[in-house]
Amino acid sequence: MKDSDEFKVLKKVFKNLGNQYFDSSSLLIGPGDDAGLFKAKKELIFSTDTSVGDVHFPKDLEAKLIAYRACAIAASDIAACGGSLKWLSISLTTVNKNTKWVENFSKGIKEFSDFYKVPVIGGDLTVGKEISVSIGVCGEIYKQDFMRRNGAREGDLIFVTGNLGEAFLGLNILKEKKKKLLPKEKNYLNRYLKPEIYFTFSQSLSKLANSCIDISDGLLGDLNHICEESKLAAEVNLEAMPIVGNYKNALTWGDDYQLCFTLKATKVEQLYKIAKTHKIKISEIGKVKKGKGISVLSKGKKITIKKAGYNHFNG
Repeated sequence: MKDSDEFKVLKKVFKNLGNQYFDSSSLLIGPGDDAGLFKAKKELIFSTDTSVGDVHFPKDLEAKLIAYRACAIAASDIAACGGSLKWLSISLTTVNKNTKWVENFSKGIKEFSDFYKVPVIGGDLTVGKEISVSIGVCGEIYKQDFMRRNGAREGDLIFVTGNLGEAFLGLNILKEKKKKLLPKEKNYLNRYLKPEIYFTFSQSLSKLANSCIDISDGLLGDLNHICEESKLAAEVNLEAMPIVGNYKNALTWGDDYQLCFTLKATKVEQLYKIAKTHKIKISEIGKVKKGKGISVLSKGKKITIKKAGYNHFNG
């Protein structure tokens, strides 16, 4: 793809994605210049996430599904902090010089943009040996509402949203290339391809929770990040967890992009009220304690799960 072709594709495919949401996102100038221009009323949150073919998604996955999923898992970090999503920046490396593939990719971005009412501020397009999608996400929040990983306190109760393990089952269904799916299989597949991000719930949660993280690499691995940053331990009960499928896969694989958070027991009643308001399923799974690491109990007895979560350097 020549430089001139690149600019033509960028102008044709990516320039006007989410323009109708400029005002609500405080975006003044979007794609088309060297950089975007925006103003902020609160503190800003910024995060970036990279999805690579055959690591984060099958490389033969339809382009628009690659795009939507990449946007969702990047934006999940904003929700984990309690922020509202303001804009996206898209950088795509494609192995396919066919502009139709890129146009299909842009459809996934547009679908995400329309669903969450968020504009695209800009991006980059290159051709390489592997498909790679880097998404920059910007959100807004008041500093005092920012949910950090190091905020857990001894005695906090531990909660998760939704179910654990659905995305793992969805990925396997995708690999099997089944043509006829049962309703629950369609749900699992959708949980993998288009994980729902709970922005409005997390914004309400930010007024209550002491710590929070999104479950990208498995509950045990991600909860351990909270424990390490907070210099505390966690005890969780297997029977209390909303697990679908094999419990070891559900606790260590990841890709669910649910929220795991801790809060004082005195705030539980308020928590259930906001969960009901936002129609979000929540489950109390354990407690924060003194010490280090995570203990998993089944019927009162400690069990061993060797793999804590996904790690890019050791699988």
